Amino acid sequence: MLSGHYIRGNTDEHFLIEALLGSMHQGIGLMDNNQEVLVFSRRAKELLGLPEEIFRSDPNLHDILRFFAERGDYGPGDPDELAARVIARSVKPGGYAFDRPMQDGRYLHIQTTELPTSGHVMVYSDVTATREVEQRLTASQDELIRKLSARTQELEENREVLACAINAIPNALVMVDAEGRVKLANAVMRTIYPEIEAHLEKQSLVMEAFPVSCGTAKDLAECIALISADGERSIFGRWYRIRVSDLATGGHIIVFTDITDLKKQNEKLRAHTDQLVKHLRKEQRLNEMQRQFVSMASHEFRTPLAIIDGAAQRLNRRFERLTPDEGRERIGHIREAVLRINYLIERFIDFSVSQDGNLEIEPQDCEFLPVLKSVCEREGQVQKTHRIRLTESVGNLVLSFDRRMIEQCLVNIIGNAVKYSPGQEEVLVEARIDGKWLCIDVTDFGVGIPRKEIKKVFSRFYRASTSSGIPGTGIGLNLTEMIVVRHKGRMSIRSEVGKGCTVSMRLPLKKVDADGDKREDAGAGEIVR
Repeated sequence: MLSGHYIRGNTDEHFLIEALLGSMHQGIGLMDNNQEVLVFSRRAKELLGLPEEIFRSDPNLHDILRFFAERGDYGPGDPDELAARVIARSVKPGGYAFDRPMQDGRYLHIQTTELPTSGHVMVYSDVTATREVEQRLTASQDELIRKLSARTQELEENREVLACAINAIPNALVMVDAEGRVKLANAVMRTIYPEIEAHLEKQSLVMEAFPVSCGTAKDLAECIALISADGERSIFGRWYRIRVSDLATGGHIIVFTDITDLKKQNEKLRAHTDQLVKHLRKEQRLNEMQRQFVSMASHEFRTPLAIIDGAAQRLNRRFERLTPDEGRERIGHIREAVLRINYLIERFIDFSVSQDGNLEIEPQDCEFLPVLKSVCEREGQVQKTHRIRLTESVGNLVLSFDRRMIEQCLVNIIGNAVKYSPGQEEVLVEARIDGKWLCIDVTDFGVGIPRKEIKKVFSRFYRASTSSGIPGTGIGLNLTEMIVVRHKGRMSIRSEVGKGCTVSMRLPLKKVDADGDKREDAGAGEIVR
């Protein structure tokens, strides 16, 4: 249930769109901000006389208008120039509406509505019959006004004939004299507004007969101006378009055209448009989640693959000299790296298909120090250019955490420290207790990060300006922060350009509520996430 609409959860969205478009009498076209055609219903093609060939190569608005120009709809001239001229004249912010005569004598009403996000919807309605009715009504009104002006003296004797002519008009009609008194109403008006009979007998002022439309008007001119300015109004329990015509004698004819059904159709169209936008947004969200999965997976698999490759190379080089224990150790590294890859694949798949876009973790109680030492040892073997120096004061500390995910975080942070400190010899890793937090600080002495950019480095795909020339994707810290936050922890960075950087990962010593203390005041040069 969304916005009052019921849609069965397993309904195929493409089938739903096809059914909605096929059920409407109007033609529908949906275009984005670049005038690219996203949706164009079969009814719209029929009304505009567009061949299927145009839609076999993903057309835009210019392609469609160029077809009209080549067909002669816009007169002589270069088709491309004519199409561009129509686009420049017709594309307006907020939308617009107009009637377009067709070469076969039909009239199409074209309504363009700008979408709140991007693009616009075009609705095509065949209003030929409506135009014919309006023309007949206009002709009847003109004839009526002419007769009233020419035969004022014969009004009483021709009243019955005049009443028959007025009652033949399909819209509600009221005539008032120059003083603003109600003189005449047709049968349709008597039907929708029975109280008009009493006002006709009393010859009430129009302000008294129609207080809703006239509001607080003090005289006839102000009342007529208010009625004319209304355009459309809900009155007598339905919606009407109100038109006022002036009589030569100073009186006025007020015509009420019932447009309730038209407004209901517009409301249905808006509901259909909302559904289209909803499905489009869902598709965009799924595409973004798939892209995130591919990006994170390709980034995070590099380290365990490097471990596998390194261990395999050492086995190959020293196979004849390895003792059984050394061989088992190398094979153990390979097996552990393979398990890490399998685990990451499972977690990333869970992340990519989850409805809320959250990365799932599987925390278990475990000693933290052996995990940290293992990561530092492996990274020391993989990163040949730097020495990973670990200092700790946490002892046999037991935490509840997802071991493989936290290992991946440590690998990302230490790997970044090595990568962004070229030419240096070591990376410092310190584990300590800070209040109710376990804090792991990873310090390098490399290029550093400008202070104004520190708050951006946790954003996906962002890389600091000092990283120029150093390979990277800008994904590792983003994923690391995501995992740490899922553990109710937090990340912070202290850095100075040219002197290095310290990345701190804090994990709670015990469970904390989501609304509990998540951050402390940051010190100079430190950004806390």
